[in-house]
Amino acid sequence: MTKIYPVIMSGGAGTRLWPVSRKKSPKQYHAMVAENTMFAETLLRMRDSGGNDVAAPIIICANGHETLVQAQADQLDIDLTAIILEPMGRNTAAVGAIAAEFVHRLDPDALILLLPADHHIEQPKEFWHAIEKATPVATSGYLMTLGIEPTGPDTGFGYIHRGEKIADDVYKIQAFKEKPNEFTASNYLKTGEYSWNAGIFLFDVKRLMKDYGEHAADIFEDSVKALDHAKITGICHLLSEPHFADCRSEPIDIAIMEKTSYAAVVDPVRAGWNDIGSWAAISEFMIHHSTEESASTGDVRMIDSDNCYVRSDGPFVATIGVQNLIVVAMGDAILVTHKNATQDVKKIVNYLKEEDRGELL
Repeated sequence: MTKIYPVIMSGGAGTRLWPVSRKKSPKQYHAMVAENTMFAETLLRMRDSGGNDVAAPIIICANGHETLVQAQADQLDIDLTAIILEPMGRNTAAVGAIAAEFVHRLDPDALILLLPADHHIEQPKEFWHAIEKATPVATSGYLMTLGIEPTGPDTGFGYIHRGEKIADDVYKIQAFKEKPNEFTASNYLKTGEYSWNAGIFLFDVKRLMKDYGEHAADIFEDSVKALDHAKITGICHLLSEPHFADCRSEPIDIAIMEKTSYAAVVDPVRAGWNDIGSWAAISEFMIHHSTEESASTGDVRMIDSDNCYVRSDGPFVATIGVQNLIVVAMGDAILVTHKNATQDVKKIVNYLKEEDRGELL
Protein backbone atom coordinates (compact mmCIF):
# COMPACT_ATOMS: atom_id res chain seq x y z
CA MET A 1 0.00 0.00 0.00
CA THR A 2 1.33 3.43 -0.97
CA LYS A 3 2.00 5.61 2.08
CA ILE A 4 0.18 8.93 2.32
CA TYR A 5 2.07 11.86 3.83
CA PRO A 6 -0.31 14.54 5.13
CA VAL A 7 1.08 18.04 4.65
CA ILE A 8 -1.04 20.47 6.66
CA MET A 9 -1.00 24.07 5.47
CA SER A 10 -1.27 26.19 8.61
CA GLY A 11 0.15 29.51 7.50
CA GLY A 12 -2.98 31.63 7.08
CA ALA A 13 -3.40 34.77 9.16
CA GLY A 14 -7.20 34.51 9.39
CA THR A 15 -7.72 38.27 9.52
CA ARG A 16 -11.43 37.93 8.65
CA LEU A 17 -11.91 36.33 12.08
CA TRP A 18 -10.45 39.18 14.12
CA PRO A 19 -10.59 39.77 17.10
CA VAL A 20 -10.23 36.05 17.95
CA SER A 21 -7.68 35.46 15.19
CA ARG A 22 -4.44 37.39 15.76
CA LYS A 23 -0.93 37.45 14.33
CA LYS A 24 0.50 35.42 17.21
CA SER A 25 -2.42 33.00 17.29
CA PRO A 26 -4.40 32.74 14.02
CA LYS A 27 -7.85 31.21 13.70
CA GLN A 28 -6.71 27.62 13.12
CA TYR A 29 -5.29 27.44 16.65
CA HIS A 30 -8.65 28.37 18.21
CA ALA A 31 -11.83 26.39 18.83
CA MET A 32 -14.26 28.14 16.49
CA VAL A 33 -17.20 25.75 15.98
CA ALA A 34 -16.21 22.62 17.93
CA GLU A 35 -14.59 21.59 21.19
CA ASN A 36 -11.13 21.26 19.61
CA THR A 37 -9.22 23.86 17.65
CA MET A 38 -9.44 23.57 13.87
CA PHE A 39 -5.76 22.58 13.76
CA ALA A 40 -6.37 19.89 16.39
CA GLU A 41 -9.39 18.66 14.42
CA THR A 42 -7.18 18.28 11.35
CA LEU A 43 -4.54 16.35 13.31
CA LEU A 44 -7.20 14.01 14.70
CA ARG A 45 -8.63 13.48 11.23
CA MET A 46 -5.18 12.42 10.00
CA ARG A 47 -4.71 10.05 12.94
CA ASP A 48 -8.13 8.44 12.61
CA SER A 49 -7.64 7.43 8.98
CA GLY A 50 -9.16 3.96 9.02
CA GLY A 51 -7.15 1.36 7.17
CA ASN A 52 -5.09 3.86 5.17
CA ASP A 53 -1.31 3.91 5.53
CA VAL A 54 -0.81 7.48 6.74
CA ALA A 55 2.49 8.92 7.97
CA ALA A 56 2.87 11.35 10.85
CA PRO A 57 1.87 14.80 9.56
CA ILE A 58 4.17 17.46 8.19
CA ILE A 59 3.13 20.97 9.20
CA ILE A 60 3.97 24.06 7.14
CA CYS A 61 3.26 27.19 9.16
CA ALA A 62 4.47 30.69 9.90
CA ASN A 63 7.73 31.20 11.75
CA GLY A 64 6.88 31.79 15.39
CA HIS A 65 3.93 29.40 15.48
CA GLU A 66 5.98 26.27 16.10
CA THR A 67 5.27 26.36 19.85
CA LEU A 68 1.52 26.45 19.20
CA VAL A 69 1.80 23.58 16.73
CA GLN A 70 3.89 21.39 18.98
CA ALA A 71 1.78 22.10 22.07
CA GLN A 72 -1.47 21.15 20.38
CA ALA A 73 0.07 18.00 18.88
CA ASP A 74 1.50 17.02 22.28
CA GLN A 75 -1.87 17.57 23.93
CA LEU A 76 -3.36 14.99 21.56
CA ASP A 77 -0.31 12.70 21.85
CA ILE A 78 0.20 12.92 18.08
CA ASP A 79 3.69 12.66 16.59
CA LEU A 80 4.78 14.98 13.79
CA THR A 81 7.26 14.21 11.01
CA ALA A 82 8.38 17.83 10.68
CA ILE A 83 7.40 21.45 11.22
CA ILE A 84 8.48 23.62 8.29
CA LEU A 85 8.52 27.33 9.13
CA GLU A 86 7.87 30.04 6.55
CA PRO A 87 9.69 33.36 7.19
CA MET A 88 6.92 35.05 5.15
CA GLY A 89 3.86 33.97 3.21
CA ARG A 90 4.36 32.92 -0.42
CA ASN A 91 0.99 31.27 -1.15
CA THR A 92 0.17 27.62 -1.76
CA ALA A 93 2.26 26.93 -4.88
CA ALA A 94 5.41 27.42 -2.80
CA VAL A 95 3.95 25.25 -0.05
CA GLY A 96 3.24 22.51 -2.59
CA ALA A 97 6.76 22.72 -3.99
CA ILE A 98 8.33 22.45 -0.54
CA ALA A 99 6.04 19.54 0.30
CA ALA A 100 7.00 17.73 -2.90
CA GLU A 101 10.73 18.08 -2.32
CA PHE A 102 10.58 17.28 1.39
CA VAL A 103 8.41 14.16 0.95
CA HIS A 104 10.40 12.98 -2.08
CA ARG A 105 13.52 12.91 0.09
CA LEU A 106 11.68 10.73 2.62
CA ASP A 107 9.82 8.43 0.22
CA PRO A 108 9.98 8.95 -3.58
CA ASP A 109 7.01 6.63 -4.13
CA ALA A 110 4.72 8.44 -1.70
CA LEU A 111 1.44 10.28 -2.07
CA ILE A 112 1.06 13.78 -0.62
CA LEU A 113 -2.23 14.78 0.98
CA LEU A 114 -2.06 18.59 0.93
CA LEU A 115 -4.79 20.14 3.03
CA PRO A 116 -5.61 23.31 4.99
CA ALA A 117 -5.60 23.39 8.79
CA ASP A 118 -8.76 25.50 9.06
CA HIS A 119 -11.54 23.27 7.72
CA HIS A 120 -14.29 21.68 9.79
CA ILE A 121 -15.41 18.26 8.53
CA GLU A 122 -18.33 16.70 10.36
CA GLN A 123 -18.03 13.26 8.77
CA PRO A 124 -14.33 12.28 8.70
CA LYS A 125 -15.15 8.72 7.59
CA GLU A 126 -16.71 10.13 4.41
CA PHE A 127 -13.62 12.30 3.94
CA TRP A 128 -11.39 9.21 4.02
CA HIS A 129 -13.81 7.36 1.77
CA ALA A 130 -13.23 10.10 -0.83
CA ILE A 131 -9.44 9.84 -0.35
CA GLU A 132 -9.68 6.08 -0.91
CA LYS A 133 -11.44 6.72 -4.23
CA ALA A 134 -8.74 9.22 -5.18
CA THR A 135 -5.74 7.07 -4.17
CA PRO A 136 -5.56 4.62 -7.12
CA VAL A 137 -6.16 7.43 -9.60
CA ALA A 138 -3.44 9.56 -7.98
CA THR A 139 -1.08 6.57 -8.01
CA SER A 140 -1.71 6.20 -11.74
CA GLY A 141 -0.46 9.76 -12.30
CA TYR A 142 -3.34 12.20 -11.81
CA LEU A 143 -3.24 15.27 -9.57
CA MET A 144 -6.39 14.83 -7.50
CA THR A 145 -8.62 17.27 -5.67
CA LEU A 146 -11.89 16.90 -3.79
CA GLY A 147 -15.11 18.42 -5.11
CA ILE A 148 -17.54 19.35 -2.34
CA GLU A 149 -21.22 18.93 -3.17
CA PRO A 150 -22.70 22.46 -3.13
CA THR A 151 -25.53 23.21 -0.73
CA GLY A 152 -26.37 26.44 -2.54
CA PRO A 153 -25.06 29.09 -4.95
CA ASP A 154 -22.32 30.32 -2.63
CA THR A 155 -20.22 33.18 -4.01
CA GLY A 156 -17.40 32.67 -1.50
CA PHE A 157 -15.94 29.55 -3.10
CA GLY A 158 -14.21 28.66 -6.33
CA TYR A 159 -15.93 25.99 -8.45
CA ILE A 160 -14.74 22.91 -10.35
CA HIS A 161 -16.37 21.94 -13.66
CA ARG A 162 -16.05 18.20 -14.03
CA GLY A 163 -15.48 16.52 -17.38
CA GLU A 164 -14.94 12.92 -18.51
CA LYS A 165 -15.54 10.18 -15.95
CA ILE A 166 -12.43 8.04 -15.40
CA ALA A 167 -13.32 6.01 -12.25
CA ASP A 168 -16.02 5.65 -9.62
CA ASP A 169 -16.99 9.25 -8.72
CA VAL A 170 -13.73 10.47 -10.30
CA TYR A 171 -13.67 12.84 -13.28
CA LYS A 172 -11.15 14.76 -15.29
CA ILE A 173 -11.37 18.46 -14.52
CA GLN A 174 -12.75 20.47 -17.41
CA ALA A 175 -12.14 23.88 -15.80
CA PHE A 176 -11.56 25.74 -12.56
CA LYS A 177 -13.81 28.75 -12.01
CA GLU A 178 -13.01 31.70 -9.78
CA LYS A 179 -15.52 32.87 -7.17
CA PRO A 180 -18.64 33.75 -9.21
CA ASN A 181 -21.46 36.20 -8.64
CA GLU A 182 -24.75 34.74 -7.41
CA PHE A 183 -26.33 34.58 -10.87
CA THR A 184 -23.38 32.63 -12.29
CA ALA A 185 -23.20 30.34 -9.24
CA SER A 186 -26.92 29.56 -9.62
CA ASN A 187 -26.37 28.63 -13.27
CA TYR A 188 -23.47 26.38 -12.28
CA LEU A 189 -25.72 24.47 -9.90
CA LYS A 190 -28.49 24.08 -12.48
CA THR A 191 -26.15 22.11 -14.75
CA GLY A 192 -25.28 19.59 -12.03
CA GLU A 193 -21.69 19.59 -13.32
CA TYR A 194 -20.02 21.82 -10.72
CA SER A 195 -18.69 21.36 -7.21
CA TRP A 196 -17.04 23.62 -4.66
CA ASN A 197 -13.26 23.68 -4.69
CA ALA A 198 -12.14 22.76 -1.18
CA GLY A 199 -8.41 23.20 -1.80
CA ILE A 200 -7.67 19.63 -0.64
CA PHE A 201 -5.29 17.70 -2.90
CA LEU A 202 -3.81 14.22 -3.27
CA PHE A 203 -0.65 14.02 -5.39
CA ASP A 204 1.80 11.36 -6.48
CA VAL A 205 5.04 13.07 -5.51
CA LYS A 206 6.84 12.26 -8.78
CA ARG A 207 3.91 13.46 -10.90
CA LEU A 208 3.73 16.68 -8.89
CA MET A 209 7.45 17.37 -9.28
CA LYS A 210 7.21 16.77 -13.03
CA ASP A 211 4.36 19.27 -13.33
CA TYR A 212 6.30 21.84 -11.35
CA GLY A 213 9.14 21.37 -13.79
CA GLU A 214 6.79 22.01 -16.71
CA HIS A 215 4.61 24.80 -15.34
CA ALA A 216 6.26 26.50 -12.34
CA ALA A 217 9.95 25.66 -12.42
CA ASP A 218 10.95 28.99 -10.88
CA ILE A 219 8.70 28.46 -7.85
CA PHE A 220 10.04 24.95 -7.36
CA GLU A 221 13.70 26.00 -7.68
CA ASP A 222 13.38 28.94 -5.26
CA SER A 223 11.43 26.82 -2.77
CA VAL A 224 14.03 24.04 -2.86
CA LYS A 225 16.82 26.58 -2.30
CA ALA A 226 14.95 27.85 0.76
CA LEU A 227 14.64 24.28 2.02
CA ASP A 228 18.26 23.41 1.27
CA HIS A 229 19.45 26.41 3.30
CA ALA A 230 16.95 25.93 6.14
CA LYS A 231 18.03 26.16 9.77
CA ILE A 232 17.15 22.85 11.42
CA THR A 233 16.39 22.57 15.14
CA GLY A 234 14.92 19.23 16.16
CA ILE A 235 11.97 18.61 13.82
CA CYS A 236 11.71 22.32 12.93
CA HIS A 237 13.04 23.53 9.57
CA LEU A 238 13.17 27.32 9.28
CA LEU A 239 13.28 28.12 5.57
CA SER A 240 16.01 30.46 4.38
CA GLU A 241 14.49 33.96 4.37
CA PRO A 242 16.49 35.43 1.45
CA HIS A 243 15.82 32.41 -0.78
CA PHE A 244 12.14 32.15 0.14
CA ALA A 245 11.68 35.88 -0.41
CA ASP A 246 12.69 35.34 -4.06
CA CYS A 247 9.88 32.82 -4.56
CA ARG A 248 6.96 33.95 -6.72
CA SER A 249 3.67 34.06 -4.81
CA GLU A 250 0.86 32.16 -6.55
CA PRO A 251 -1.86 29.65 -5.59
CA ILE A 252 -1.22 26.04 -6.54
CA ASP A 253 -4.58 26.02 -8.35
CA ILE A 254 -3.28 28.59 -10.85
CA ALA A 255 0.38 27.55 -10.97
CA ILE A 256 -0.22 23.81 -11.41
CA MET A 257 -3.80 22.55 -11.40
CA GLU A 258 -5.13 24.85 -14.13
CA LYS A 259 -2.16 24.09 -16.39
CA THR A 260 -1.64 20.35 -16.00
CA SER A 261 -3.24 17.82 -18.32
CA TYR A 262 -3.60 15.43 -15.38
CA ALA A 263 -6.07 17.20 -13.06
CA ALA A 264 -8.97 15.11 -11.73
CA VAL A 265 -11.60 15.43 -9.03
CA VAL A 266 -13.49 13.14 -6.67
CA ASP A 267 -17.05 14.41 -6.96
CA PRO A 268 -19.32 14.61 -5.07
CA VAL A 269 -17.80 14.60 -1.60
CA ARG A 270 -20.47 14.57 1.12
CA ALA A 271 -18.46 14.86 4.32
CA GLY A 272 -20.11 17.79 6.08
CA TRP A 273 -17.32 20.11 4.94
CA ASN A 274 -17.23 23.70 6.16
CA ASP A 275 -14.69 26.39 5.36
CA ILE A 276 -14.63 28.38 8.58
CA GLY A 277 -13.39 31.56 6.93
CA SER A 278 -15.63 34.37 8.15
CA TRP A 279 -17.88 35.33 11.03
CA ALA A 280 -20.85 35.03 8.70
CA ALA A 281 -19.93 31.39 7.96
CA ILE A 282 -19.48 30.64 11.67
CA SER A 283 -22.77 32.34 12.51
CA GLU A 284 -24.62 30.31 9.87
CA PHE A 285 -23.03 27.08 11.09
CA MET A 286 -23.71 27.71 14.78
CA ILE A 287 -27.33 28.81 14.26
CA HIS A 288 -27.95 25.81 11.99
CA HIS A 289 -26.74 23.52 14.78
CA SER A 290 -28.67 25.37 17.47
CA THR A 291 -32.17 24.64 18.76
CA GLU A 292 -32.81 28.38 19.01
CA GLU A 293 -33.11 31.16 16.42
CA SER A 294 -29.73 32.53 17.57
CA ALA A 295 -26.54 30.95 18.93
CA SER A 296 -23.87 31.90 21.43
CA THR A 297 -20.52 30.78 22.81
CA GLY A 298 -19.18 31.73 26.22
CA ASP A 299 -20.74 33.89 28.97
CA VAL A 300 -23.69 35.27 27.00
CA ARG A 301 -27.36 36.06 27.65
CA MET A 302 -29.63 36.86 24.71
CA ILE A 303 -33.18 38.23 25.03
CA ASP A 304 -35.46 38.78 22.04
CA SER A 305 -32.43 38.51 19.74
CA ASP A 306 -33.13 36.91 16.38
CA ASN A 307 -30.66 35.45 13.87
CA CYS A 308 -27.66 36.56 15.92
CA TYR A 309 -24.40 34.94 16.94
CA VAL A 310 -22.61 36.18 20.05
CA ARG A 311 -19.26 34.89 21.26
CA SER A 312 -17.39 35.95 24.39
CA ASP A 313 -13.91 34.81 25.28
CA GLY A 314 -13.90 37.19 28.24
CA PRO A 315 -16.61 39.51 29.58
CA PHE A 316 -20.28 38.76 30.08
CA VAL A 317 -22.22 39.91 27.00
CA ALA A 318 -25.97 40.60 26.89
CA THR A 319 -28.13 41.46 23.88
CA ILE A 320 -31.73 42.67 23.93
CA GLY A 321 -34.09 43.22 21.02
CA VAL A 322 -31.54 42.99 18.19
CA GLN A 323 -31.50 41.13 14.89
CA ASN A 324 -28.92 39.88 12.37
CA LEU A 325 -25.91 40.83 14.50
CA ILE A 326 -22.59 39.18 15.21
CA VAL A 327 -20.86 40.17 18.43
CA VAL A 328 -17.39 38.89 19.34
CA ALA A 329 -15.88 39.96 22.67
CA MET A 330 -12.29 39.46 23.76
CA GLY A 331 -10.45 40.86 26.75
CA ASP A 332 -9.06 43.79 24.78
CA ALA A 333 -11.43 44.20 21.82
CA ILE A 334 -15.08 43.85 20.83
CA LEU A 335 -16.47 43.43 17.31
CA VAL A 336 -20.09 44.28 16.53
CA THR A 337 -21.19 43.80 12.92
CA HIS A 338 -24.28 43.17 10.86
CA LYS A 339 -24.22 39.66 9.41
CA ASN A 340 -24.11 41.05 5.88
CA ALA A 341 -21.05 43.21 6.58
CA THR A 342 -18.56 40.68 7.95
CA GLN A 343 -16.42 40.97 4.83
CA ASP A 344 -15.50 44.46 6.04
CA VAL A 345 -13.68 43.13 9.12
CA LYS A 346 -10.58 43.54 6.95
CA LYS A 347 -11.14 47.31 7.08
CA ILE A 348 -10.75 47.20 10.86
CA VAL A 349 -7.67 45.01 10.52
CA ASN A 350 -6.17 47.51 8.04
CA TYR A 351 -6.92 50.35 10.47
CA LEU A 352 -5.16 48.50 13.28
CA LYS A 353 -2.15 47.94 11.01
CA GLU A 354 -1.98 51.60 10.01
CA GLU A 355 -2.22 52.72 13.64
CA ASP A 356 0.20 50.00 14.83
CA ARG A 357 -2.34 48.90 17.44
CA GLY A 358 -1.65 46.04 19.81
CA GLU A 359 -5.13 44.58 19.31
CA LEU A 360 -3.86 43.00 16.09
CA LEU A 361 -1.06 41.01 17.73
